[in-house]
Amino acid sequence: MSNQINRLRGTIDIYGKYADYFTYIVDSCTKTAKLYGYKYFESPVIEPKNLFVSSVGESSDIVKKEFYEFTDKSEREIVLRPEGTASIIRAVIENKIINQEIHPIRVYYMEPMFRYERPQSGRLREFHQFGIECIGTNSYMDDVETLIFAYQIINSLGIKHITLSINNIGNFNSRSKWITALTKYFKKYEKDLTQDSINRINTNPLRILDDKIDGKKDFVKKAPKIDEYLTKEEVQYFENIVNELKRQKIPFVIDSTMVRGLDYYTNFVFEINSTEPKLSAQSTLLGGGRYNNLLAKLGAKDEGCIGFACGIERIIEQIELENITLESNSVAKVIIAPLDSKCNSMALDILIKLRKHNISAICNFNSNKIRNHFNLADKTKCEQVIIIGEKELKNNKVLIKNQKTLKQVEVDAKEIVNFLKGE
Repeated sequence: MSNQINRLRGTIDIYGKYADYFTYIVDSCTKTAKLYGYKYFESPVIEPKNLFVSSVGESSDIVKKEFYEFTDKSEREIVLRPEGTASIIRAVIENKIINQEIHPIRVYYMEPMFRYERPQSGRLREFHQFGIECIGTNSYMDDVETLIFAYQIINSLGIKHITLSINNIGNFNSRSKWITALTKYFKKYEKDLTQDSINRINTNPLRILDDKIDGKKDFVKKAPKIDEYLTKEEVQYFENIVNELKRQKIPFVIDSTMVRGLDYYTNFVFEINSTEPKLSAQSTLLGGGRYNNLLAKLGAKDEGCIGFACGIERIIEQIELENITLESNSVAKVIIAPLDSKCNSMALDILIKLRKHNISAICNFNSNKIRNHFNLADKTKCEQVIIIGEKELKNNKVLIKNQKTLKQVEVDAKEIVNFLKGE
């Protein structure tokens, strides 16, 4: 009988080629975040259940059916963090960062999230999100910059098959009037809706608009639009964003059915979706928007905020579907190849020296066969192989072979760093 223990359903092990994609995406996102002046922020993986009930909404799918929740030994209701924004805002308030930092506060995170839902392509129970929050801003220009930030992340990964959608969902007052109209409208079509949508009529009819099944039906597409209930100020705010995006030549479409799935969103929302047919059921690569009341809802002075998040696993699927080649996925730039156990000490000295000069290098001390060293070089896709034999050891020299040109030259051991940097 086997004693093997397997991973839980809806989780994955990150290794090999998948790990190459994963780290490549995270590094690219982090690099862009720093370019935009954002600082790293990390919140606990466990949070009070009420934090998300209060922020994302009792009628949201997250709260109703996707929590990983438990009661701890002190009888506290705990959940594994299902999304990043509420945790960041809680932390900013609790640590009084909102009163100390220059506004707007710009932070980014890269963390695992947990939602108990049916695992399928692009959707896991443990997944990873890169996200940013711009906290303490009421300028539409920050909305534009945030969207450009999001667009740049996707572009930096070489992803082409996408659409950018934006919408204006108004503030809570405008939206409450819209919700009343939608509730009245959808009650006339109950028999034509799925059970999930019927349940949403009196709790959150907005979710019917972008439901994967009902959202495609003609009568849903003809439902009352938010435009009828927006104030002049809200209309002008959105027009300012639209005009600036056009000026920046950012391609987009206005999708009046897009509402996002979390209650804290207000006014401007956006998504970047895949146009790959295989991801049609789970096409959202990145999504976000403005949330102007969450600080007040969680106990602080009301200030405007905007942010977005992208799912790393779903972006990996997109990269694989588009057959995008990574810029570099080599394990190390250099392989050290000692051809005799007597050469191992010299090999170690060279390893230490190269790493001090930020040149990545590895060595297989378990073999002195040249064939094994070059097999390692091929598998790790290194650029150079440094060969040390008895002759090289005696003369304090090495042979350096370029793996692309196959050119091999003899170099004095003292000049290895200069030679490699010159290459």
